[in-house]
Amino acid sequence: MAWLPLVLYVVLKGLNATALKGLQDFGANHPIGGENPISFCNVFFVAQLIVGLMALLPGRRQLPALLKQLNGGDQRLLALDTLLGLLLGPVAFYFALESLTVISQTLLFALVLPLSALLARRFLGEALPRGFWLSFGLIALGLLLPQLGVAGLGGRMDQLSGVIWALLGVLAFAGAGVSGRAIAQRGWPITLTVGLTTTVSALIFGALALILFGPVHFHLLNARWVVGVIVIYGLGLSLGSELALRQAYRHWSVAQVSLWGSLTIVVAVASAALVLGEPVLPVTVVGLLLVLLGTRMGTVIGGA
Repeated sequence: MAWLPLVLYVVLKGLNATALKGLQDFGANHPIGGENPISFCNVFFVAQLIVGLMALLPGRRQLPALLKQLNGGDQRLLALDTLLGLLLGPVAFYFALESLTVISQTLLFALVLPLSALLARRFLGEALPRGFWLSFGLIALGLLLPQLGVAGLGGRMDQLSGVIWALLGVLAFAGAGVSGRAIAQRGWPITLTVGLTTTVSALIFGALALILFGPVHFHLLNARWVVGVIVIYGLGLSLGSELALRQAYRHWSVAQVSLWGSLTIVVAVASAALVLGEPVLPVTVVGLLLVLLGTRMGTVIGGA
């Protein structure tokens, strides 16, 4: 049963980019009053509010007592986890996806996997699997090969702005992986670790919507399809993957979750090809296989 949350996380997280890219494209093709009703503000405001309230409300009576037990270091840890994993990471993910294909963006974000393990080694003292560096080399080669292959065929490489946003997101999510593991080791309930932090981040996105777009931006949520698709995205993918990840960290180290979590790439590439019709070049398949080989080697050797 310890594998169940990890498998569920792989599937739901793998579908995330395809679903979000579909939202962006659908909103661009169905403007309301000449404006795209889908923005990073309302998507994350609604989605994170759903996640936050679902986790917060059942244990809300215990929240004041939980907050009193936190010392300054605990408070800073929760704030850091919120900043990296719920604010900076999602925003970078969203804007990277606007400039890149799901497949390119997914491959770049696979750098989160080895980087989070390295950060866990540095800040948590967790041992790296014995085959980690060989695994890391194969993963890195698998990520770079598609870009070099496209350039060699005379095609256009990914947009620089999208790559920059992606690398910023990589740093944010890798840091959040370490803070998430540290939080999981403390055994705090999800009322605090998911409910409070995600509700706070949702309110921040709501405030950003008011500042950047004005109150009229919330009027776009009156359209039933806008609310419907965001709610489905929030419940099915955001809430599901977040809870699954938190449970996975209770049973597995950051390195293990990171290495097995690379299988989300397969789900993302397959769903992008099937749902969005993105082309999968042979060089992309080769790169994907190298990433998977590196993941498998690192896990098997590390567990020996």
